[in-house]
Amino acid sequence: MKNPQPTPLETEYWRQVKRITWRLLVVWIALILSVVLFIPRLGITVYGVPLTYWVISSVLLLSFFGLVACYAWRMDRLESRFKRAVENNRKHPGDTNEKQHRRGGKTPH
Repeated sequence: MKNPQPTPLETEYWRQVKRITWRLLVVWIALILSVVLFIPRLGITVYGVPLTYWVISSVLLLSFFGLVACYAWRMDRLESRFKRAVENNRKHPGDTNEKQHRRGGKTPH
């Protein structure tokens, strides 16, 4: 079976998804590099443990949860904007799950 060409709406949707993902990945890498490269130079210890340990164990973990929440929020906005492209899911010949998609994921009896 020949794969159908993506519609312009689908192409734009996936371009936006990639853009959001890459931006959040760059923020995550920047946070990690800033902790690894700059905080050890401060030489601060808290309760005899370097500040780097505390930042990695708490602040980076919380920032990761923040990035996940930001991703979920942005994707929710994007999917509501491109609702038609997401819901239709390429109703092309050979899609045996079309009826299941229309029922909201419930399998036919």
